[in-house]
Amino acid sequence: MTRPRLHALFLTVVLFALIPAFSALAGEVITVSPYWKGFTGPDGQGLYHELMNAVFARRGDTVRHLEVPAKRGLLMVREGQADIYTCQTKAEDGLELARVPMYEGEFHALFLSRTFPNWSGVTSLVNKRLVWRLGYYSPDDFPVPVQFDETMTGIEALKRVIRESSDCYIDDYHLITETVNAFQPPLDARNYRIESVGFRQYAPVFSTSPRGRELREAFEQGMRALAEQGMLLPIYEKWKLPMPRVYQR
Repeated sequence: MTRPRLHALFLTVVLFALIPAFSALAGEVITVSPYWKGFTGPDGQGLYHELMNAVFARRGDTVRHLEVPAKRGLLMVREGQADIYTCQTKAEDGLELARVPMYEGEFHALFLSRTFPNWSGVTSLVNKRLVWRLGYYSPDDFPVPVQFDETMTGIEALKRVIRESSDCYIDDYHLITETVNAFQPPLDARNYRIESVGFRQYAPVFSTSPRGRELREAFEQGMRALAEQGMLLPIYEKWKLPMPRVYQR
C-alpha cells in the first residue's frame, strides 16, 4: 500500500475513533453542528434549535443537540450516529439536503469606488478577481464567471482589495463591516462601497437511509406548516434574522 493510502486510512481510523457511540432514544432526534452564535449553542439557544424543536414537536419528538466539529458531524450523520447536521449549502456523497432552508444569507462585495465607477450589480463581476475567507464561498455562488483567491482572515482579504491585487472582498455584510471597523489605519468611507451580490440558502443535512428520508420529509412538511400557520416568522424575528424568501410567498 502506498504512503498516501496508508495516511488516508490512518485518518479514517482516527475519525471513527473520535465519534462517540451516540444513539437516538425512541421519539428522539439527534442534531449535530459546531457552535454558531445566534444559530446553535451549548445551552440549546439559537435559531436552528428553535426551528428543530418546533418542527419535531409537531410529531411528538424531542431534539437532542451535540456540538461537534463540522467534518465529524457530517460523518456522524452519514454513519447513522446522528440524524441531522445543521446546516450546509450543498450536499455531500451519501447525504441529502432538505429541499427547504433554515436560513438564507445575503452576501456582499466590498470594493474601491474607482474600481467600479458604473456598478451594475453582480454582472459587474464577470471575470473579476474576488477574494474571500478560506472555505466561505465558491465560484458556484455566482451566476457569472469569476476569478478568486482565499485568505485566512477578513483583514487580509481587505488588504488585497486596498492593494488592488483583488477587485472585491466577498463576505456577509456584518462580517465586512466588522473587518472595516477593525482595520488600521481607518478607511475613508468615501473610497469604498459595499453592494449586495447574492443570496445563499442553508439547509439541514440528512442521510439517505430510510430514517434519514423520513426525517427529511417531516422537516420539510413541518417548516411549510409552521409558515402557513404564521408560526415561523416570530421565531426568525426573535433572533433578528431574516426569514427565507421561500416562506414569504
